[in-house]
Amino acid sequence: MVYSTEGVVLKNSSYAEADLIVTYFTKDYGLINLFAKSPLKIKSRFGSSLEPLTHSRISFIGREESLQRIIQSDIINSFHKVRENYKLFLKVGETLRFLIHIMPKKEPNIEIFHLLLNTIKYLEEKTKPENYLLFLKIRTLNILGYLPEFKSCGVCSKNLKDEFYYFDGFIICKTCYDVHQNSSSALTFPISQGVIKLLNEISKWKMNLLERVKISNKLLNEVDKLLETHIFKILGYNKAIDSIPSK
Repeated sequence: MVYSTEGVVLKNSSYAEADLIVTYFTKDYGLINLFAKSPLKIKSRFGSSLEPLTHSRISFIGREESLQRIIQSDIINSFHKVRENYKLFLKVGETLRFLIHIMPKKEPNIEIFHLLLNTIKYLEEKTKPENYLLFLKIRTLNILGYLPEFKSCGVCSKNLKDEFYYFDGFIICKTCYDVHQNSSSALTFPISQGVIKLLNEISKWKMNLLERVKISNKLLNEVDKLLETHIFKILGYNKAIDSIPSK
C-alpha cells in the first residue's frame, strides 16, 4: 500500500553506508520515522528534500508496524533562509528535538502541524525568532495538555496569588513550597510573576503580532528553565544531552 501526505523533516540520521532514517512530522500520520534508500550516494533533489525543516509532499510504502520506505519526496518549501543562518538553525534545532520528544508517535495533530509550518515561515521573515519558538513550545504543550495550571496550586488547590513555585510538575503556593522544598527527590524553585504573566498571556496571542512583543533575555531564560525542567519531569527530555540534527 502507498501512503501520501505532507511532512516537515525534523531530523535525519545515517543508516548503513548511504541510507537515512528520516523523522517527519506529517499532516496525516503525525510523528513517523521513514527509511530512505541511498540518498547520500549522489546529490539530488530527493536527497535535498530530506534535510531538516524541509516541507515536502511524500509517498511511502510498507506495513505500518515496520519501518516504511520513502518512494517519492517533492519539495514544497525548503526554508533555506533558516537553514543557511547557522545561529538560527541551532535555535530551531533545539525546538525540533523538543517536538520529537513531546509528540506522540503516529498520532496526527493538524493544529500543531500548521503551527509548526507557520512558525518556520515567520522565522524566514521576522527578527525575533525567540518569540516564535517560545510560542510554538507553549502552544504545543497547551494543545497536548502538558502545560501546568497557573490559576490554582497543584498541591492544595487554593488560588495562586502573589508567590509562585515549581514543584514536580505543578505550580504551587508558598505554603506548599515551604513544606516540600527540602524534599530530596523533588524539583522545586521559585517562579517570578513575570513568567506566570507571560505564560498566561502568550498562548492567547496571535502569531502575526509576536514581532511587536518585547521579552527581556532574563525573562526568556526564566521561562526556558521552567519549560525545560517541566518537560524533563513529565517526559524525561533533557535538551542538554541531545545532539543537533544533521544539516
